[in-house]
Amino acid sequence: MNGMKAEADECPSHFALDDHQLHGGGPALRRHLDDCHRCQARIVERAAGQTSFSETSTALWTRIAARAQDRRHRRRHLLLFRLPALAVGLGAVALLLLARKGSDGPAASAPYLAPKGVTPVEITCRRGDATFRLAPGDDVLPGDRLRFRPLPIWPAARFIQIGSVDGTGRYTPFYPSAAGTASAALPAAGQALEGGIEIGAAPGPERLFVVLSADPLSETAVRRAAEPRAAPGTTVDEIDGAPVSTHWIVLGKRAGAAATP
Repeated sequence: MNGMKAEADECPSHFALDDHQLHGGGPALRRHLDDCHRCQARIVERAAGQTSFSETSTALWTRIAARAQDRRHRRRHLLLFRLPALAVGLGAVALLLLARKGSDGPAASAPYLAPKGVTPVEITCRRGDATFRLAPGDDVLPGDRLRFRPLPIWPAARFIQIGSVDGTGRYTPFYPSAAGTASAALPAAGQALEGGIEIGAAPGPERLFVVLSADPLSETAVRRAAEPRAAPGTTVDEIDGAPVSTHWIVLGKRAGAAATP
């Protein structure tokens, strides 16, 4: 039994196996996987799960694509009837804008509007021996470990900040993790942010505040923007005078220790 426990303690984590599957591991990891029967069984089990998911999702995406094509077909028919009215309406709007420009002078530039209804990060949850993706509205448990992979929703983004406002109304910074420091640089496309965060025992829900920016921002400025807006879930388009893309992701929190879902 002690030999089996020692072998399990030396085995790579599930996050390490995820990274190995995506990018390949170093020589030491490959040697371990070649020699470790336990890890070989884990890899076979993971592959079976991925195959099952792929078979299920393929049929689902086929149905979704068929419905989307049907909706496009119906929209094309409606468009044939609406084009004349649309042309008249656009002409009236153009005349109105030209008249206002002539009387009022150049219009002021509008602030950047962040994308609405777009998820800025993909969240992976590690709970016990299970690893799975979280969706907005999913529950988390104290002890869950979360990892974040930024998604390319705003081409100008170069930096990211992620923090959480818990049920007490207090903001906790995750990326960067130290109070008062500047935003973390985005990783290479498709890569996750380094490390992960562990869900604490503070009352929920966890309201994650994600801020994308072209220039680094101070954690203090992001905190000032987040705390008064957490309860209503309102976003901002500007922090300290810089355009930003901000998003709230609310995760419910259940009491008790983390367990396999």
